[in-house]
Amino acid sequence: MKRLRVLAAALSLSMVIAVSGCTTFQQILAGPSTGEPLIGTTWSGVDSDGDQWGFVFDGDGTITLTFDGTEFDDPSDTWVVADDVLTISIAFTTGIATMAGTYFDGDTSVDLIGVQGEAEWTVTIEQVSPDPAG
Repeated sequence: MKRLRVLAAALSLSMVIAVSGCTTFQQILAGPSTGEPLIGTTWSGVDSDGDQWGFVFDGDGTITLTFDGTEFDDPSDTWVVADDVLTISIAFTTGIATMAGTYFDGDTSVDLIGVQGEAEWTVTIEQVSPDPAG
């Protein structure tokens, strides 16, 4: 009986370690991300190709984009958070660019993988404003 309890405790600990490698207990308890904390915030980052990205997340699901210093506010540029994944779609004249990465409400940086046609890049965006510290 004692061995069974030790085995059960070890199995429970293994599962906790496996789950915590992907997320934190607070994120598990909070449930799926809504993306609501993104609304009205500004984020920026430099991608693996050296391009500068800036985003303002609007409450209507659109996004204001700054790309290499030029600002665009096109209603076809959108963002959504579903199943803890932030997806940003930008309509360039050369096609749709899509960037996606894991996001949990309250995160202040997000690693995104971008794809447009055959081109791929990575970018880590960080929250610039409002200041998450308050």
